[in-house]
Amino acid sequence: MGRKSEAALDETMDTTVNGEAEPVTDKDAYEEQCALANEIASPMANRKLAKKVYKLIKKASGVKTAVRFGIADVSKGLRKNEKGIVVLAGNVTPIDIYSHIPAFCEEKGVPYVYTPSRESLGLAAGFRRSIIILLIRPNAEYQELYDELFETCNLLVPNTKEN
Repeated sequence: MGRKSEAALDETMDTTVNGEAEPVTDKDAYEEQCALANEIASPMANRKLAKKVYKLIKKASGVKTAVRFGIADVSKGLRKNEKGIVVLAGNVTPIDIYSHIPAFCEEKGVPYVYTPSRESLGLAAGFRRSIIILLIRPNAEYQELYDELFETCNLLVPNTKEN
């Protein structure tokens, strides 16, 4: 995996609001992040949906057993037929790391959505470190927002490129 320059990392990570780090969702920065996404990042969340996803991640990360982070943990949860919403980062390279996850989610009937930046996923979860994939499980503390996003993500259709 390639390393980012410190300036590029600081640029994406310096998003403090009231002393807390927040994911970037302003229009220009979001479009720049979407342009850096890989080929398989579909369905990509639009800016409004990404804002709701980040809000749900922030609420869910406050509940101890509500979120699974990382490929191994998410795969384990999917194998155990856990229900939830899978959120993947769009700027992961090499894509072979997680290219099997969308098919696995479709097989298990779990909705999934891509966001453009793994750094933003980490910030939304309250970490300074980037996260490439997470599984948000339902919980009573944020059930209304979870249900809304579950329905929205179920309606999203991945773009397929035909040769």
